[in-house]
Amino acid sequence: MFKATLIAAFIAVTALSPAYAAQDLCNDAHMKQMDEMIAKMTDATKKKEATAALDMSKAAMKKGDTAGCMKHMDEAHKAMGL
Repeated sequence: MFKATLIAAFIAVTALSPAYAAQDLCNDAHMKQMDEMIAKMTDATKKKEATAALDMSKAAMKKGDTAGCMKHMDEAHKAMGL
């Protein structure tokens, strides 16, 4: 019983952990979604800023650098007003 409770607690903590949630954004599906959203932007300056940040995020993702990927993803989100 104690072991089952411990396992359930571990699953709950990992599911709610920002580090695990952050990794979910560094994937091809989210990058595609970001590309589509940026393409619809009308502010040229913000669009250029978001595109540059997303390109750096993609490069970091390809290197396996999740922290770098998320840093640049956050910059892209901010440029998009998210």
